Amino acid sequence: MSLFNRIANITKASLHEALNKLEDPVLMTGQYLRNLEEDLHIAENMLREQRMNASVRERQSEDAAANAKQSEVRALSALEAGDEAAARAATAAKIRYEEQAQQYAAEAADARERVTELEFRLQEGKEEYARLKEKRNELAARARKVEEREQIARPNISHGLDYGAAARGFERMEEKILEWEAGSQLSGRTFPAGKSPQAVGSSEDAAVNEELRRMKEQLDSRKSE
Repeated sequence: MSLFNRIANITKASLHEALNKLEDPVLMTGQYLRNLEEDLHIAENMLREQRMNASVRERQSEDAAANAKQSEVRALSALEAGDEAAARAATAAKIRYEEQAQQYAAEAADARERVTELEFRLQEGKEEYARLKEKRNELAARARKVEEREQIARPNISHGLDYGAAARGFERMEEKILEWEAGSQLSGRTFPAGKSPQAVGSSEDAAVNEELRRMKEQLDSRKSE
């Protein structure tokens, strides 16, 4: 089960088990709140990591784009000097840097999407935590009233029929069922899958030749001016 499914949904199976094993429903809701608080803490750490990841990928994309421009300048200088081998090497480097810039940009965009989703889900989780905490306070108050009624209804004799036992059992079960109904109304979503980087269709040699041709035309145009 994913983290946010766990935050947004308390399964019926766990509720059935809790109903069977726990006598005190207030203790049960307290455990739910502790689990939810722990999950919210994990989500906050995930959000910080994704924000950092997005920033790192954006910076890497910018650096790769700058390196691509520098490689183009070196290729043009090599062509002007008549050094075809150096121009080809610089052009190949330019293309590789451009590919890296595109890949890092795509990864940064994916990370930003995850940040947006995490922010939304974390806000939902915090609101749900506040609602459930208030609900627990209400249930605790109702449980105290039940206990007070039990004390009043309990007979002050050492032997005989305890006619309040059945009623107390039904009251405890009613409290448990109400918690069951409150928990079963929650729902969750899963994260959308991330996008894969765009594949490059042409071979490096073909791209190098095309880039060299463009830069030669650029040089010829400069000379003719």
